[in-house]
Amino acid sequence: MKCKLCNQEKVLIKKSHIFSEFLHKELFDENHKLRKFEVREMMKVAPKISKPSSGSYESNLLCNDCDNVILNRYENYVSRALMLNFKDVKNPKCIKSQRNGINFIDVKNIAYKETKLFLLSLLWRAHISSLEEYKDVSLGPYGERIRRQLINGDPSTDDDIQISIFKFQKGSGFDSFIGQPIKYSIELTTAYSIIINGHLIVFYLKENTYSKILKNERLKVDNSISLIELPKEKIENFVMHYVGVKNN
Repeated sequence: MKCKLCNQEKVLIKKSHIFSEFLHKELFDENHKLRKFEVREMMKVAPKISKPSSGSYESNLLCNDCDNVILNRYENYVSRALMLNFKDVKNPKCIKSQRNGINFIDVKNIAYKETKLFLLSLLWRAHISSLEEYKDVSLGPYGERIRRQLINGDPSTDDDIQISIFKFQKGSGFDSFIGQPIKYSIELTTAYSIIINGHLIVFYLKENTYSKILKNERLKVDNSISLIELPKEKIENFVMHYVGVKNN
């Protein structure tokens, strides 16, 4: 069958994770069972929690080289960066700051290429998946653009597809949660967002009013990004809007 990434006829692997398993690390219990639940369930006194053995995965999407070599290269960098598992000056540096009454975490020395390709790979994997939970992700011509970036190891400029990240302040109750991608229409442009372990990652496919406001905080080619920290008392309401429970 044809691999979705390299477009070559190859033997395809039986288990391609849509979201990398290391992202689920804090969601596993002592028996290595994933605690999986909907946001709406989290708001209930006794939420229903299922316990699958792992995150979402699908067969016959990618060949071994694309999944476990090419995409794993980007995944490996980000997982090491999050754990500060480098033995030299490559460790990212995080500095807290405040501008106009808003808290930021300014991250320096994070590899733009590997970080952006990893984040794009999450959105692209959801795009190629046939699973119901990713049905809203349909990238159109951007799917092919991202595929070429991933296979060629070239994420283009930071203005191509802008990525901004919001961080949830600890103690909000949403620190350990992975949400399915949400699609937005903004001024005739399309944007996607994903909640992953206390972070909201936003992908602006084209420039719009919101992307312009966040332009200085985006992931940039100078190997930096500024994360906007959302105060914990506002996060529950924010997430309810995010998942469509509230309309305003």
